[in-house]
Amino acid sequence: MEINHQILWLWIKESLNFNNKKTLQLINALGSVEEVYEAQDFADCPFITPDETKLLLKKDLRSAWEVYGDCNENSIGIFTLDDRLYPELLREIDNPPSPLFYKGHLISSLEKPAITIAGTRRNNGYGEKMTKELTTALSLCGFTIICGVADGIDSIAYESALQADGNIILVLPFGLLSNSGWKTRHFKDVLARGALISEIYPRKSSHRHAYHERNRILSGLSDATLITQAPAKSGAIMTANYAIEQNRDLYAVMANADMEESIGSNQLIKDGCFPVTEFNDILQHFLPEYEEELDPVSCKQEKVLSLQEELQMEKLDEFKKKHLKKLNDHEQKIFSIMDLEEKTADTIIEQAGLPISEALQILTTLEYKRLIVSCPGGKFKVIL
Repeated sequence: MEINHQILWLWIKESLNFNNKKTLQLINALGSVEEVYEAQDFADCPFITPDETKLLLKKDLRSAWEVYGDCNENSIGIFTLDDRLYPELLREIDNPPSPLFYKGHLISSLEKPAITIAGTRRNNGYGEKMTKELTTALSLCGFTIICGVADGIDSIAYESALQADGNIILVLPFGLLSNSGWKTRHFKDVLARGALISEIYPRKSSHRHAYHERNRILSGLSDATLITQAPAKSGAIMTANYAIEQNRDLYAVMANADMEESIGSNQLIKDGCFPVTEFNDILQHFLPEYEEELDPVSCKQEKVLSLQEELQMEKLDEFKKKHLKKLNDHEQKIFSIMDLEEKTADTIIEQAGLPISEALQILTTLEYKRLIVSCPGGKFKVIL
């Protein structure tokens, strides 16, 4: 009886303890997944351990069928290297992930020019500003944005792409059905206009090397990679190095020489990658090949700024809702009128209608709780 080749891929990889490189090595050595399944010994494959040989020779497909059924029940697609629709750019890289699990509109999202955006988890205000501006503008132009789901630059990039109603692909370092993933991230909006992908089996959580292994997929899936901010040591620098190895275009945002958060991205520029100060630095490289797919008119500066302001207001509203319920009535009165823009103490006191001494005490309390920050000139603002 002929067995579904996806089942065989699932079985082989699990038998080899999910080692992608060894999985590809074994299949290449014997010629196909079917040949691996039919094999009676692996004496000619010295890289296969005795324990792995035992598992392979058992030919137990039950677990593979369970994973396959779980994917079908949850609308998760599976791509393997011998599938015609496997992403072509990803097929070219060293150690391409197989099987690759996806949910959403992966194929249509990859029909557009795609750019990976990566950076540090510990970005500063400059990194946030540039990531928002560039992601928003590139999304409006028609790029598919590819990024991870870590805090910092990753989150800023995919939130900005969603705000611009752009196509987006998120590469996850955990399974598509793992509790840690679905409970901590808002993925429904991504699925409406893009896709989620992972090489980790759907019910499995992240592991020690998952983020590093994911980085080769981030760069390999796209035409180019943009590092918006990265210190000297950063996962984003690893993604950049993968992009270089994979012969992809590499861009980095220029920053002040003394900005610690951007030492790594500045070094990439010194080493020869394309420097970026605005989205046109990237767009002009793509237009000759993708003139019909990209629309420079759609990313006018006014629209970019408007979407960024809208995103900031949404985040401010969420922040206030989260913290207001933890405050007493008078603290709520002060905090509810605070904004991302600086306000003088006199303005806050007047709007709150509270005694000066009490209002000043509340401002001190809110600052201690890290909900607001004091600014020069006796001013205060919300800090997200």
